[in-house]
Amino acid sequence: MKVQNANNSSFKTRKLIKDTFSEMLSEKKEINKITVSELAKRANISRATFYAHFDDIYAVAEEFKAELFDALFSNEELGSADDFEQFFEVIFSFMKKHSEMYKILCRSDATLLYASRFIVLVCNKFLQLACNDTRIKNRDNIELEIRVFFEGCLFEYVKYCRSQSAFTLDDLHAYAKKWCRKFLKERCA
Repeated sequence: MKVQNANNSSFKTRKLIKDTFSEMLSEKKEINKITVSELAKRANISRATFYAHFDDIYAVAEEFKAELFDALFSNEELGSADDFEQFFEVIFSFMKKHSEMYKILCRSDATLLYASRFIVLVCNKFLQLACNDTRIKNRDNIELEIRVFFEGCLFEYVKYCRSQSAFTLDDLHAYAKKWCRKFLKERCA
């Protein structure tokens, strides 16, 4: 955090900056089209106030993204998910709850920055579940299969967020559950 004395006022200012950034990103679709001057004007703060809290627009974007991912991966339900079905329920429930925020992120030019961390975290959790499941006997290319599945789902989800997919989030959720059942059936045989 750039501000040394983090008091209630500085937390409110940082929140104002991030909320304004979110609105502007939703409108402009690209981070590089947002300027500090324009953001400061819209938030009714000075440029000096902005720079007291953030180094640049990309620092705001990084904190915005980090907070969203932290909310997902500090989610106690996800951390305690001990089976595949519960894992998918938690992920899709969270995505529905924060749908508008994810749509903003997926519509921006920085989608790949956000997507790569998401894929790593989700794949690692699913792989952990698979490694801990004693029913799974066939472990050949298991990490590859998991990564290909989740990367494909994420690609389709980004298309959904950009209104370029014929599928809904519910369709993706249903498919993920179906894929999981097939995955287990083939791997446990």
